[in-house]
Amino acid sequence: MSTLSEVRDLVEQDLDDAGNAIWSTSDIDRAIKKALVEYSRICPQEAVATITLEADGREISTSALTGMTSIVRVWCPYTSADPEDPPQWRRWELWGPTLMILDGATPASGEAVRIYYHQQHTIDGLDGESTTTVPTEDEEVIVLGAAAYAALQQARGAVGEAGVSTETPEHWLIWGQRRWDDFCTALSGVRLRGLRRLDKRVPLYIDGWRDEGKRGGI
Repeated sequence: MSTLSEVRDLVEQDLDDAGNAIWSTSDIDRAIKKALVEYSRICPQEAVATITLEADGREISTSALTGMTSIVRVWCPYTSADPEDPPQWRRWELWGPTLMILDGATPASGEAVRIYYHQQHTIDGLDGESTTTVPTEDEEVIVLGAAAYAALQQARGAVGEAGVSTETPEHWLIWGQRRWDDFCTALSGVRLRGLRRLDKRVPLYIDGWRDEGKRGGI
């Protein structure tokens, strides 16, 4: 996946505004961020972290999991030197940043908890990030979404204003909506790809699926 500067250039090419006559770089970056957030909701970055408990208790803080959007599975206790087989999966519930272990023995001080979770994707250069986690094959999805957001914002903001563009707000509305439709179609493909990776029996089209990542178990 490209850096922010490279993604920005691609969005500006789509908008035919390489010289930033209509959209400033900050406008483009904001649109890229919006597209990245939406993409991450459909195809989050997968991450794993181990937390060593400082006290006995069923409530565990997840504040150290930067960018976490949802939890997938919890393994407790976890021994890194000799991982349990089978893993000790636990039932859990997430309340704000607090992870509550619902079953089994109360986790003890010094024990480790292995957490599998989802987090927001990043782009090198955006919001101070130094790495890009979006797969290269999905670069165009981000570009589509960013172009759509930028065009629709221009359609709203340009009403009643005079500017360097000869295009009308109606033009940007129509163009942006088409790009938005393409973005949504691309996201559906990304979501389907992820589901089929987990289960080959998943049908070709699934509507209305969403995992809130608020509660889970074995």
